[in-house]
Amino acid sequence: MGQQQNSAIIFGVGARQGVGAELCHRAATRGLHVYINGRTQAKIDAVAFDIEAVGGSAPPLLADVTQAADVNKALQAVAADGRPLELAIYNAGNNRPEKFLDVTPEVYEDLWRVICFGGFLTAQATLRLMLAQQGKSQKQSLLFTGASGSLRGKAGFSAFASGKGAL
Repeated sequence: MGQQQNSAIIFGVGARQGVGAELCHRAATRGLHVYINGRTQAKIDAVAFDIEAVGGSAPPLLADVTQAADVNKALQAVAADGRPLELAIYNAGNNRPEKFLDVTPEVYEDLWRVICFGGFLTAQATLRLMLAQQGKSQKQSLLFTGASGSLRGKAGFSAFASGKGAL
């Protein structure tokens, strides 16, 4: 996979067949040292294991993107490593099917916190690190994954669609 000079962090990594894990693998194949961020230790460990098995480096960072302290701690680990952060991707989002009239305020708020509020917290902390590292990397990118639901939500996915649309 080549020598890792710069790093990437992917927020919202779950199962190997998911978008977050695939983004981690793609960043690793491009020679980046990939920080794998998610809420489930076993899932992020499995993704890290797969990347390291083919010669990449990918430490898992357990964090809840809805908690500022967790997000800041994850990015402090990236900063402490010394590799410039070239790429950050926010992929967190809970896609949960539920009829609109059955969506409780708690479910709606939970989805909003992960999709929107987590995106805000992550963007702020990531941009602070990228600004502090300006000049160490020729390029820096902060990306957010979307969903077709943000443009044309389907029946049963109102809370998810509104969150992705807001993100």
